[in-house]
Amino acid sequence: MQTATAVNAIYRDKRRRVWELDFLRGVAVIAMLVDHLMYDFAALDGWLSNFFKVNNPFITFMNEFAEEYWYSTFRGIAHPIFVFLFLFLVGTSCALSRDNVKRGSLLSIVALAFTGVTMILREMGIMTYGVVFGILDCIALSILIAAAVDIATKRVKWLNIALPLVLGVIILSFGIANRFWYTHDKWEYVFHADHLTSYIMGARAYGDDWFGVFPWVGMVLVGMYWGKAVYGTRISLLPMLDGAWNKPFKFVGRHALIFYIAHQVLLTGLVMLLCLCLGYEIGF
Repeated sequence: MQTATAVNAIYRDKRRRVWELDFLRGVAVIAMLVDHLMYDFAALDGWLSNFFKVNNPFITFMNEFAEEYWYSTFRGIAHPIFVFLFLFLVGTSCALSRDNVKRGSLLSIVALAFTGVTMILREMGIMTYGVVFGILDCIALSILIAAAVDIATKRVKWLNIALPLVLGVIILSFGIANRFWYTHDKWEYVFHADHLTSYIMGARAYGDDWFGVFPWVGMVLVGMYWGKAVYGTRISLLPMLDGAWNKPFKFVGRHALIFYIAHQVLLTGLVMLLCLCLGYEIGF
């Protein structure tokens, strides 16, 4: 009984953080920032009406480099790896959270608002597609599913640990077997309201940012299992490696949601401001 009490106290100590989880989350977020920055530079020739007339050497180089990166084999391999890492760590955080219902509900509100804004921008012609079921929606739903699993199995310890793994593997396997992760042949360029369920499930794809339930939610649930099985007491597996060298990554990892919500506006704004200063004009 004394040991259980001690473990419970550690588990509920919100100040105790596992450094490698924050670090890896930070790495995934920074990789996402670089990826989206490359998208901005790759799209400049379509965003700037006098792109070829000004022909600034630096902007032209970045546009060509970003286009090459965007369609490279490297990105084709690295992108799903970092997406998996990010969603896996979302699941690990679910295992360590005391209130996934609150977290999931609040994020759902943010995700719906984000979707609403992007669809309005689509109607205004500023965005091509908008976001129907993006990464925020996927994470919010995953957290709520994690909360439901916890509530349903809280009285059976082994089931509480094992069920996320079982469900995660099933969702991953079904999604991959049906090629829901490979959506080029299922992509729709026109939004159809009657296909909304298919967009959410992953059978069809639409939007500038798309992450259907199959297989992506499965990655979160597998991460939840890992968090319960390995980090239930919030103790680092690599305490000797922690130090000042990883502080920037940990900072980003601890504030991943803020970086995700704010980064695209800030990055795109800075890129466009730079271009305006160099004599370019915005025009689609």
